[in-house]
Formats: sequence, structure tokens, C-alpha cells
Amino acid sequence: MRIGQNPEKNKLRKIVYKKHRVIIPVYIPDSAEQYFENLFSVFKTSINSLINTSHSNNTNITIINNDCKKEVSDFIDDLINKKKIDKHVKLSTNYGKVFTILSEAKASTEELITIADADVFYYSGWIENTIKVFNNFNKAGVVAPLPMPQLAYYANSSLFFSEIFKIKKGRVILDKDLQLFEKSVNSKISVQKNNWFKNQLYLEKNNCKACIGAGHFVATYRKTVIDRLEFKKPDYIFEDGGEILYLDKPIDKLGFYRLSTIKTFAYHLGNTIPDFVMGYNFKEPTKFIKINDTKYRKNYISFSFKKLILKLHKKLIKI
Repeated sequence: MRIGQNPEKNKLRKIVYKKHRVIIPVYIPDSAEQYFENLFSVFKTSINSLINTSHSNNTNITIINNDCKKEVSDFIDDLINKKKIDKHVKLSTNYGKVFTILSEAKASTEELITIADADVFYYSGWIENTIKVFNNFNKAGVVAPLPMPQLAYYANSSLFFSEIFKIKKGRVILDKDLQLFEKSVNSKISVQKNNWFKNQLYLEKNNCKACIGAGHFVATYRKTVIDRLEFKKPDYIFEDGGEILYLDKPIDKLGFYRLSTIKTFAYHLGNTIPDFVMGYNFKEPTKFIKINDTKYRKNYISFSFKKLILKLHKKLIKI
């Protein structure tokens, strides 16, 4: 039998809706494997950088705990208790990245959704510069906070079809920004291939340049794009091509673009922490930039035709 009335009913407190959410799936098991040895330190470094570069009044943070070991779970709970993050999704089984981020992103109310790995180091100004790209290119569906020119042609058929006469080629990205990415993945193949150091493909509007192309380890999505994705259930925890199948290709088919900033505002740590990261001095986040609305228009052009335009551009324009 219920005795009395719930006192919360009389308080009439409004729900505060923020503009931006960061979703981070993490899997750090209790394992002796060398690969996992340093991941907890990497994760803590990543979260510290995110908190120091985010606007607490406008950013919510969700950490999806894919059955991590106890000390990792306790660390995330401590972040909740200290109100550093607002949501800890604790799972009893590791469901991987794609399933967890899609289900969480679909349920979010924020205008922008950043999906990131648990080993990303964030530089000051990453979200402000990401929003600038969204505000200047209303068909931008995905924006990465670091230049990724080597992915210009990846899942970007709609961009090459719609902007074919506006695409520019030139050296707009500093070598040091490209070298940071190479260092983070311990490979020179991705950027050096096809001379991406020499020239990059980009769009420009209102004195804002945006590199064509975006990757996966950290990227921000318009919620209006996420809302239009069909929620398909992945078959495997780690599925090769899962992100292109459930995220990238469907977004391209909807008519949205993949872009990135021309400066580096994020670094992929992997399972090590370089000295320059430990000595980084964070700046106080500036005022959160207003996010411009975008209107969705249904595409009536054949996606196969758009893919053909992209292939022709790739064949005819030598980087």
C-alpha cells in the first residue's frame, strides 16, 4: 500500500536540454593480454582531455561500459558521482561499438552527437571548430575534428555529385597536422598514398575551409541525420565493414556529406600516451557556438549515378 504522495510531483522542475552529446563505448576487460595493459591509463587521459575541452553547460557525456573490469567501472561511477559525465550505461556483455552507439544515439535529444573511441585525446577548440563546419555547410552530416584528406572519396558520393563544380584542390592543411595522424596510427601509407601531403580536396564558404573526408575514431553527427537512419541490428560484436554498412553508406544515401576541419583538434592515442600529450596545456573553452538548423530534402537522384560522378572525379582529378 502506498502511503503519502511523491513530493517530487510538486516541485515542477524543468528538464534542461543541452545541445551536444558525446558517446564513448569502452571495453577494457580483466585480461593479461599485452594489448590491454595500458588501456585504462589511456582511457583516463582521454576522458580528462574531453572534460577539459567541453562546455559543461551545453555538452552531455555518455560512457557505454561494455563489461569492463571493476576498476574501470568504479572510475566511471566516480565520474557520475562528481557530475563530470551525465550517463553511465553499464552492460553485462560486450556488445561492441556499432550496436551500442546506434541505440544510444537514436535515444539522444541533443542536436549534435559526437561518437568517439575511448582512446581519443581532445585539443582545445575541437567542438567550436567542428560546429563552424556544420554552420557553413548545411549538408554536412558528419564532421571530424582533424583533417582526413585520404578519405575524401569514402562514402561521399552525394558530396561529389552536389558540389562537383565547387570542389577545390590545393595545399590547405599543414604538414604537421597530417603527420600527427600518421604518427597516431603508426603508418605513413594512408596520407602519403596519392600525394595527400601535396594537395587536398576541400570546400570553402564564408572564409571557412573544410577538408573533404572524415574518419571513424572521432566524428560528430547531426541528430537529424541519426534520426533518419534505419536501425538495423548488427550480427556480430566486431564486424568488418560494420560502420560503413550501418552508418556511413546510409548517411551518404540520404544526401549528407563527410567533412573535417583543416587543423588537427584530436589525436588517436591507441594504447600509448606520448609525452607531448601529457604536457598539453588546455585553454578555457570559449562560448558555445549556436548550431544552425538544416532542412532535410529528400533525394530523387539515383545513388548509382552519384557514385559514378565520384568515380569520374577520382579518375580525372589527379591529386
